[in-house]
Amino acid sequence: GFAQEEPKEEMKTMFTGKNLKFSGGFINPELKGTIINPGDGKDGYGFLMGGRLGFIFNEKYSIGLGGYGLVTEHLTPYGDEINDPDNYDEYAKIGFGYGGLVFEYTLFGNKLMHFTIPVMFGGGGVSLYKDIPIDKEEFTWDDFKTYESSAFFVVEPGVNLEVNVTKFMRFDLGASYRWTQFTEMDYLTDKDLSGLAVNASLKFGLFNKQKKEKKQTGK
Repeated sequence: GFAQEEPKEEMKTMFTGKNLKFSGGFINPELKGTIINPGDGKDGYGFLMGGRLGFIFNEKYSIGLGGYGLVTEHLTPYGDEINDPDNYDEYAKIGFGYGGLVFEYTLFGNKLMHFTIPVMFGGGGVSLYKDIPIDKEEFTWDDFKTYESSAFFVVEPGVNLEVNVTKFMRFDLGASYRWTQFTEMDYLTDKDLSGLAVNASLKFGLFNKQKKEKKQTGK
């Protein structure tokens, strides 16, 4: 007789095609009020602008990409004024931005007001630089000189209070903490770039595709 093949054991996974259903997607412009490089008499308050693009599954889980950049001016001294005055700049500017993969969990999304828990994992870049003017009287700028720069790793968990404004738009207000690591610069550190942020955003998209399809098939 022929030897019978033993049935192969299926790989166990957290999600499968049977229990993971596509629910929709969204775009999410966002404004963050935060602190960059505080200390030495500076408060460091500023704003980051950016947003996210995400896909929703089971009306609870979303995965997508996000990114943010510093839009306010932040100045900090660069160099050694005493030992190297020729290369010293009291008003070096900070350039800062980051982005990455964002996971979010939504609790009771069909309620008018509910909570979401987003977490970003990614990286970014930071630099100290100065603008090189063409005409100082007209305040026009042609180029810039970079003093130093570095890449870094970032994790940013948060929590948001979310309101269903319409079926296709949601408003978020919340807070997050930006934790940076592996910055390699002489005049900025991970501590200077890490900090609390207060976030406000709008989500535009389709949030409950499954229910919409069920209503259509039920007619």
